[in-house]
Amino acid sequence: MIRRFALEQDVARRVKKIQSLMKEKGIGALVIPAHGAPGMMGMAKYITNLNLWAGAAWVVLGADAEEPAILQWSPYGADWNRQDATTKWVENPDPDAYGRVIEIAKEFCVKDKKVGVDHVAGNWSVGDWDRIHKEMPDCEFIDLTKELDKIRAVKTFFEIEENYNTGRIMSEAFDTFNMVAKPGVRVWEAAAVAEEVLKEQGCFWGRSKYSFDLRPETIPTPLDKVFTEDDIFVFELVYTGPLGYWSEMTALYSFKPLPEPIAHQLAVHEVVIQECAAVAKTGNHIGIIAETSNRVWRENGFKIIGDANYSPNVKQLIPNGKHTPDAHSIGLDESDGPSAWFTPAEILESNMVLSFHPSTMLEGHKAFLISDNYLVTPDGSIRLSPKDWSYRLLD
Repeated sequence: MIRRFALEQDVARRVKKIQSLMKEKGIGALVIPAHGAPGMMGMAKYITNLNLWAGAAWVVLGADAEEPAILQWSPYGADWNRQDATTKWVENPDPDAYGRVIEIAKEFCVKDKKVGVDHVAGNWSVGDWDRIHKEMPDCEFIDLTKELDKIRAVKTFFEIEENYNTGRIMSEAFDTFNMVAKPGVRVWEAAAVAEEVLKEQGCFWGRSKYSFDLRPETIPTPLDKVFTEDDIFVFELVYTGPLGYWSEMTALYSFKPLPEPIAHQLAVHEVVIQECAAVAKTGNHIGIIAETSNRVWRENGFKIIGDANYSPNVKQLIPNGKHTPDAHSIGLDESDGPSAWFTPAEILESNMVLSFHPSTMLEGHKAFLISDNYLVTPDGSIRLSPKDWSYRLLD
């Protein structure tokens, strides 16, 4: 009961903050599409706590409205959100839910003829985009993606606590995995035991993956694959916590002591993590994490893929020697703000939460994807879970 009350109060504060932005820009209505898929409902969830399994829903917020409206085509889904959402305004218009979205937006825009939208390229369908313009021809549509992401990238104290709670559950899943993973055991069985820990505590969307070839890419394995004594592997869990906050957590494993070259690579990787966390602090640009990662590897004698063609003055589509962003903001979407890959000049702010995985690609296409969520502070970033290790030698 207390947690639910705290969630409702926190969401109400978020709504008020967004409404202040809308009034500042003269925007009468904010229309947010949501879809039952990871990465396509986070903004809507941020101001309603809606849940979706499949299909579409829309959230409409008026600049002076008491609460947001959720409009959903599915009666089953609407009942789910009448239970879970923080707003009491949940409708299931039949047969045209989107028509009702536009109707409400018009009501909110009688005075201010501006409609706020976000993530147009990724979350809006062409049909919905064309229709709302056709039916609201006297309104101007304002893209608020950058402003809204800036708001939700800086987490409230409630969100920070919930992120840590998710990290705690994830850590328990890894502890259970450590007891089950043995030579001869099917890798899917070990992953399933870990995922059971997550599911029984309310984690929802997610997946488990492995890398068995010293490359960073983690993928699902064949169902009949079993662990062998010589395996050196990375295990990854990517899941949402009970309230929808994403966590990406990985670790390196072996059943025998690591060969010296790999042990050395791991030791340097630990230094990379420490130094990158130290510079990932309030006021620094997020790209400094990638710069620091590459620098530490080079200083320790490792060759980075792409170094021969590297020029710091040339903007590259794929950053030099990277297989994934070294860090990116994470929350109710897997990425909800600055990214060391896509927006390296963005400034880190206190209380941002980063999916943190320094990701320099070494010669031979080698790298360990070791990750966890970290909290940005003025003194550097700190881990948001009780897990304080990156490697386990399993019995």
